[in-house]
Order: sequence, then structure tokens, then C-alpha cells
Amino acid sequence: MISLATAIGADIGHDLISLAVVRMKGEIITRSEVRLNKKQTRDSIVSVLTDAIREIRLKAAGQGINPICIGIAAKGFIDHSQGVILGPDQGIKDWMSVPLARLIGNGTGLPTYVGNDANMMTIAEHQFGAAKGLGNIVFVALRTGIGGGLIINGKLYRGVNNAGGEIGQMIINYDNGISNLGIKGSFEHLASASAVIRRFSEESGNVYENKQISCREIFELSYSGHSTAQKVVKENAEIVGIGLANLISIFAPEMIILGGGMSQARDSYFDAIVKSAFENSLVNCRAEVRIERAMQGHDASLLGSAFYALTRLAGKNI
Repeated sequence: MISLATAIGADIGHDLISLAVVRMKGEIITRSEVRLNKKQTRDSIVSVLTDAIREIRLKAAGQGINPICIGIAAKGFIDHSQGVILGPDQGIKDWMSVPLARLIGNGTGLPTYVGNDANMMTIAEHQFGAAKGLGNIVFVALRTGIGGGLIINGKLYRGVNNAGGEIGQMIINYDNGISNLGIKGSFEHLASASAVIRRFSEESGNVYENKQISCREIFELSYSGHSTAQKVVKENAEIVGIGLANLISIFAPEMIILGGGMSQARDSYFDAIVKSAFENSLVNCRAEVRIERAMQGHDASLLGSAFYALTRLAGKNI
């Protein structure tokens, strides 16, 4: 039965590769993680991933389970049809135009499919999470950068050349600084976790510049009453809301789902985002919109990539 079929879902992160064996209906059977070296190359990632897949297959076999395919979530632009990572290189040597599906498929003997990590997270929330059963949703991942994905009429929207859905690159304030991608005043540049750290450093007179304070620590400071942290977090919530307002007025979705680490902040932050989003969007567009936290957390990319692989193997589009 297809509902009992299992796949390996893998997520290539900055510091580690996470894997899980997942049933079609979203049940995680077993999981593992493998740390990556600081200096990463195409060959090293392919080797580590291939070995990790071999290990988790053995682990699953001990439970009488035989995964039939592999789904991989990776950052950047992906040729989904061919399973090729187009780039950017993410600081990894030779990580451009990488035929990852073919390389991993050859190394493991299993059909392999590759997708953008934010898209895989979107699929997970649509199939198993906050947006289950809905036809039109926007997923926004608030993290070091800002990623996202779109489901339109029940299907993942990728746009021309698999390049659609780059929510983080919409321009919020054209007069603001240029991001590391060369885009002036982007949503990502102004509202991501990196932006929170940068603004806190600016507002505190760069006192924390060399202490590598994290976004989570800034939020914790705001909860304890630190005035600068409170100012920066309040500002961030308003900007995130403005970004969501743009998405509401353009797409009028049934739901916007907020994922990524920042989405797990306290209700006061989340409520401020919703307030800003609704205040800055058109009444008719926001009339049916709900804004919810993602439900799948760190498992989203694993669930989404596994489901994506099983769906592709069955010859269906997603």
C-alpha cells in the first residue's frame, strides 16, 4: 500500500545533515544527524550524505523497513526536474551545477529527488501541518535569511526556471542598505535574524559587535526588559508584518504560515506581526487570511522532502 511506503528525507544544513525515514502519511520512523566539516566541498558533502543514507537504511532494515526512494532538501536554486543544484555556492567549494540526484542515486541505488529546502518545508506544512487541506498558502521561514514557498490551487508554485517564491528578496525599503545579494532594502535584509543582530549592534553602539550575540539572545534580553532589545524586536515585528502585508495584498491566501526559529518567539512578538500585517494590507485581501505558526518545526524539511520523493516516484506532480 502506498500509505505504508517509506522514503528517506535528508536536509543539507550549514553545519550538519539531518535524515529521517518517513512514511507517506508523515510518520517519522527513525532519524539521524551527521556533522559537517567547517570547510565543505562538493565531494565531501556527497560522500558524507551517501554514507549517512547507507547507515540509516541499515538502521531502518533492523526494523524491517526498506525505503524505496530519497528526497533531499538543499538551499539555493534547484532544477527540480533533474535534481540539479544550480547555486549559489553557499560557501561550499564546487557547489554550483551539482547533479545531486544523479550522484546520490548512483551511490545508493535508490531513485533520488532534490528540492529547495523552503519549498520542502512548505510541502510539509501543506500536507501534514498548519495548512493541511488548504489550496492557497504562503510559507515564510524567518531565520538567518528569509525563505519561503507558495502553494497555489493545491500545487507548489516555482515560476519560470524554478526561480519563483523568493519571498525574502522583495523590496521593503528602497532607501535602505544593499544586501549581500546586491538587492537594496530587501525583506531579508531588513527583517531576518541577521537583521535583528545588525540593528541591535547599531542601537547599542556596537558594544556587542565582537561578542557574536545571537538573535535568540536578543529576544531573551527583550523579555527581561532590556530597552534596546525591546526596541529592536518591536521594530522587527513591524517590518515582518509589512512584508506579510505585501504577500496578503498580492496573493490573498487562505493562510500565511510562519516558520523558522524566529516564529517560535513569544506571543507578544507574533501578535505584533499579525497586527502590522493586517494594518498594512487591503481589507478585501485580508478578509479570509489566517496567520499561523508552523507546526512541523525542524522536521519540516525532512517530512517535505520524503513526501516529495514518494510523490515524484509515483509519477505525480507537486
